[in-house]
Amino acid sequence: MAYQPYPYAGYQPTPYYPQPVPDQLAQLRQNQMQQMQPQMMQQPIQSMQPSTQPTAPQSGGINWVNSKQEADNWPIAPGCAVALWDSNNPVIYLRQADSTGKPSTKVYDLVERTDNPNPPQPAPNIDLSRYVTIDQLEDILSERLKRPSKATKQKEDTDNG
Repeated sequence: MAYQPYPYAGYQPTPYYPQPVPDQLAQLRQNQMQQMQPQMMQQPIQSMQPSTQPTAPQSGGINWVNSKQEADNWPIAPGCAVALWDSNNPVIYLRQADSTGKPSTKVYDLVERTDNPNPPQPAPNIDLSRYVTIDQLEDILSERLKRPSKATKQKEDTDNG
């Protein structure tokens, strides 16, 4: 009589150390593979058609798309964001998904930045005839208030002699 190490049929013990959590790219690839498996089961190998997933040429870490519609169809994992460059227009699409997986796409136009964004504009001509100096202002005020314009300090003799 053989001794079974596990009393229940089909029971496998869980390892003491859990498997490491895959990063977001690995999770995205894993999800794509799971989506492609049902397609592969439905289609015979001889009549495999290209995937409906967007396959844009990638070079240097830049993801290229042909239109906004293609950018909207770009697959994205929950909590991730990706920049998609339009190959036909000077536009960048920011495709992102929140933690629940709801995707959104923002459109940014590429605009060239010049070295001198705003050249200095000449100052407008100011009519200085309407302004007065401090001395002129003191004279005007002294006339209106009827007091001398510049009060002189009188020296007092403190010498009692």
